[in-house]
Amino acid sequence: MSSLSFKYGFLLFICGFLGVISCTEDPPPTLGPKDIKIVDSLYQTEVILLKPILDSICEANYDSLLRRATDSMFTNRVEEIERQLERIRNQQ
Repeated sequence: MSSLSFKYGFLLFICGFLGVISCTEDPPPTLGPKDIKIVDSLYQTEVILLKPILDSICEANYDSLLRRATDSMFTNRVEEIERQLERIRNQQ
């Protein structure tokens, strides 16, 4: 019986120990100068490839986005004016 209790105690200790060490944060990744240069060149290559695509999408959606933004600003301004007028009416 004592041997069985020891096994369970040991198993519980191991599970608890693994649980405690698994909750620590990983150290932040570190990149060497060569790695940084590789990442930077890959990023620049992708930017060069994606820029024309993203620009064309922006140009295609520009009118609708501008209209939506203008409508939103106009709506917000009208609501602000109405609140101010209501406040003035309530003060009189």
